[in-house]
Amino acid sequence: MPTDRQPRTTRIVRVRTGCWTCRRRKKKCDEVRPICGGCSRNELGCSWPTIIPGRRNSGPENEASKDNADLRRFSLPETIDVHEAMRLSTSPGSRRHSSSISSIGSPSVTASDDLDEPMAQNESTDRRNSSSGNTNNDDLSIIQRAHVGNVVPRTMSMLPGYDPESYQLLSHYLSTTADCMANGSTPINPFLVQIVPLAFSSDLLLQLVITQSAAHRAFRRRDETDAVAHSHYSKAIKLFRHGVTEFIEGKEPNPLMLLVGALLMCFTETAKGDMTGTIFDHLSAANTLLVKLLAQSDTAVPRELKDFVIEYYSYTATVSMISIDARLSGQLFLNFELEQRARELLQTQYVGNLCGCWLELLLLIPCIFDLGRQWMMDDGPATIPTADDMAMFASIQAQILRWSPYPFVVSEVYLAGLIFQQAMLIYLYTSLGGYEHTSDGIYNGLIQTAVTEAMTYLVELSPEARINSGLCWPIAVVGSCLSKPEQQDCLRTRLVAMATHFGLGNMQRTLLLLEVMWQLPQSEAGPWNICRTMQENQIWISFA
Repeated sequence: MPTDRQPRTTRIVRVRTGCWTCRRRKKKCDEVRPICGGCSRNELGCSWPTIIPGRRNSGPENEASKDNADLRRFSLPETIDVHEAMRLSTSPGSRRHSSSISSIGSPSVTASDDLDEPMAQNESTDRRNSSSGNTNNDDLSIIQRAHVGNVVPRTMSMLPGYDPESYQLLSHYLSTTADCMANGSTPINPFLVQIVPLAFSSDLLLQLVITQSAAHRAFRRRDETDAVAHSHYSKAIKLFRHGVTEFIEGKEPNPLMLLVGALLMCFTETAKGDMTGTIFDHLSAANTLLVKLLAQSDTAVPRELKDFVIEYYSYTATVSMISIDARLSGQLFLNFELEQRARELLQTQYVGNLCGCWLELLLLIPCIFDLGRQWMMDDGPATIPTADDMAMFASIQAQILRWSPYPFVVSEVYLAGLIFQQAMLIYLYTSLGGYEHTSDGIYNGLIQTAVTEAMTYLVELSPEARINSGLCWPIAVVGSCLSKPEQQDCLRTRLVAMATHFGLGNMQRTLLLLEVMWQLPQSEAGPWNICRTMQENQIWISFA
């Protein structure tokens, strides 16, 4: 040790008006706002205390309590640029998962940073071992247990009132739930790129994202009594009702957040496995809100977001129609205006993470539903279809047979499109009651051919492929017509594998419904008996 080193005799005076980061590091702050020199030089997050006029906050007790409170908060940036997220999600390094939005955040601090004090080396080591640099030991352990790469950074003041469990649920959404909700038709996952930035600008949407994640996690654990999931669901319902009230009273003129919120609630029911038909209440709310949103210009709502919302609603509304009993309700959730906006997407050869490449087929479901309405309402003997019925039947059949998947989509999406095509033919062939009322109906041979082809395509498609997240509707349609035990076993095994891999409640509920239908007489088989079976057994599924 050098003998000429003199001990320090003057006490270092630390200012109590600097930024929180310099105070924590016990460094002198030059008090340059918004980013002081020390934080700028060391690439640290620079946060400042809130100054309340007429109140001193420099006391040691107040300062210590504020430090501890800040340390317990999460560090996430206030805003996420949507276009930057989309760019990152399509980069080669992130093609495996579209969740590369998680890479947006503050730059990490390494040992090579130019720190200006002897304590720099230790602090640099601490920062390398922490994902945020401002977390205590408890938060650090939580982050380490979660998928750190999928935690969206954010400023400390943006998640007040959320407990550590919420951060774990947010991480679960980013790493698991969002992937399970999207079918992987495109490398960009809209449940990340579109929904997450909106969630960080709305308490309602953030709560709904966390609620959806909680419901998904609870089902994966097979825990229907999960207290955390029930608690978040109650909070989400309360916030949504409050938002609807404000919208009705004119306090909130922008329907976007409420609309996305209603659609998120639909998919929360999907994750839970809706057993009570709650999803139809959410669809009714979304219908009115979407009409108002479409009246706004693309400058008010980005075109990409508007297209996704149109796809989101069109997909959910059309595949849910099979659950509606026309004897009790004649409501169609896809009116002419909404259908036309959806058809505009077809002109661009739209491929989406919900409708894949078969949006054109989905838009035919309301037409077939309207055609078969009379057979759902009439329990008597079959009657001869009218000339108008047969003309409509022939027109729809021609459109389905003429349709083919886009040649540029990947093989899994292509196969899924063919499965949907066969399911649509089955749905159409049974609409006029030929299969429902007689064992050898006029279209029975065509139905069995479509069933065989659909089962062949399903065998070619792995039950763990992401595209399966959107196949509950065609599986239910095809499965409702199966009479051979070996075919039923094949579909049963597939649905069990899908539910185990994805952890989505609607897959398990689909199997539950088919198990009931397979016990019914053949005369009560077919997709037009799905709604009746649901009603009699209180099994309500949206198939979304």
